Amino acid sequence: MWRLIFIGLIIFLIIYVIKRGLRQPDAPQTEEKKSEDDSEDSSEHKSQNNEVEDMVQCTHCAIHLPRSEAFLVDGKIYCSRAHIQNK
Repeated sequence: MWRLIFIGLIIFLIIYVIKRGLRQPDAPQTEEKKSEDDSEDSSEHKSQNNEVEDMVQCTHCAIHLPRSEAFLVDGKIYCSRAHIQNK
């Protein structure tokens, strides 16, 4: 009986060590790699538009789209010119 408990304990410890090792962060990066990553992140943030835009719904198909991409005709909002013609 003690032999089974001992084997179970050993298996548990092996699994615990393996899982713990997988959760460890990657190896430290070199300074050159860090600076490349930082420059990519900063340029990515600069190119993104931080303003929040209102969403509107097409009168014809009920799809939601940004207000800047919508067509406003006679007080109604459409998502494409084809839907304007199909009033």
